[in-house]
Amino acid sequence: MADARFLHSSTNTFSPLVYDQFILFGASIFEQSSTQECGFALAPALQQAYIRRLDVVNRGFSGFNTEQGLRVLPTIIPDPAQARLRFMASFRPLESKAVLFGSNDACFPEAQNGQHVPLDQYKKNLVQIITHPAIQAQETRVILVTPPPVEERRLEHRVKSQGYTKLNRSNKRTKQYADASREVAKDMNVGCLDLWTAFMSRAGWKPGDPLYGSQDLPENGAIRSLIHDGLHFTPKAYIIFYEEMMRTIAAKWPDQLPEELPYVIPAWDDTAAWAKDGLQMGKSDVVRHE
Repeated sequence: MADARFLHSSTNTFSPLVYDQFILFGASIFEQSSTQECGFALAPALQQAYIRRLDVVNRGFSGFNTEQGLRVLPTIIPDPAQARLRFMASFRPLESKAVLFGSNDACFPEAQNGQHVPLDQYKKNLVQIITHPAIQAQETRVILVTPPPVEERRLEHRVKSQGYTKLNRSNKRTKQYADASREVAKDMNVGCLDLWTAFMSRAGWKPGDPLYGSQDLPENGAIRSLIHDGLHFTPKAYIIFYEEMMRTIAAKWPDQLPEELPYVIPAWDDTAAWAKDGLQMGKSDVVRHE
């Protein structure tokens, strides 16, 4: 059935429908999730899943940490009078919002890039994002995404090619931030997409095992197949990310899965919806198809 906002519109009035939004908020892993140059990508997959139901909006900002995320947060959230935020997903943590921050916060304090945010402050920043008045005003469903592991060998090569003198992140430190993100999600009762565990489990990792992807261990083929430059994702990794996103939504908000949401504008053969708008579409024995 179509969204009730559509019904009884008039061709003589200008009253555009505004779709609820699903915002992806974070750093480069979200920013790069729109490109399909190499294959599967998260943002287009979510757009296809929620087509005609929600607008999926990518607000990934390469290099950002939670301090910068907090600074720009009020500028990326729509006014409730203009659009409603359904979800927000983030590596830091809207109606929806997915938040993914932590990979940059977890840089070493002495790293030349200056992106480090202390662990306690990182946790406070996540809480401030979740409880920000702009988020609370919309009763947004927030999904916190834990930062994923890094592949230290490729990452060291990458940062040195950029002009830095040494590795600026480690799996050991990144895990601390992943654990902190998971704790905040639990304490704040928001969705948690545990990307750290999803990736590491593909490598056969279990709690207590050495951290695969670290330089002091043999190379791990599973981790390398997910992280192409030590930090950013391959299409295979984005497939896992998409599957975990849908699994998280199904577990916490099953009524928000795509198949459970109505079209904002009705299907061409939704005769009942069109009839309410004064338009006769199709016959009683119409053959329904996409």
